[in-house]
Amino acid sequence: MSNAVPQLDDYCRKSLVFAVQLLGNQSDAEDVVQASLEKALSHPKVPKGGVDLQKWLYRVVRNASIDHLRKHSREVPLEDSAESVAEGASPEKQLVSQQIKHRLREALNALPVHHRELVVLRDYHGHSYDDIAEILSIAKGTVMSRLHRARLALREALSDIQQERGNQ
Repeated sequence: MSNAVPQLDDYCRKSLVFAVQLLGNQSDAEDVVQASLEKALSHPKVPKGGVDLQKWLYRVVRNASIDHLRKHSREVPLEDSAESVAEGASPEKQLVSQQIKHRLREALNALPVHHRELVVLRDYHGHSYDDIAEILSIAKGTVMSRLHRARLALREALSDIQQERGNQ
């Protein structure tokens, strides 16, 4: 189990990023991940390690995040987990980059949670459709169709940015 400790630490970090992206708040995400980890470690059927443990922990964090959102019945803007601007970029380019990131956070936050979590798991965390289906306990085809609809909604919400960039 000594090999599982560094692995669990890595999974906790990834789960925290996932929770922040779902909840939009670092403090709430830390609370959710902490409670999820306590639940996971005390559960009799917790996977021993590897990808199964990672997927299982994502599932527990996801369910706890949704419960948290329902309990507080509010949508909080998505925090930018990596607010970085290219070194040496002009102030104008930095401002444009920050504005685009802000619009993306707004557009992601406007998505229903069942769409947002798909975009986050696939496009931010790079999980496969099969893994996402297992994490969310839904069919792979459902993952693909919901992700398609979520991306269309994002494209629509961000279409003004594309038009502005095309006019420059």
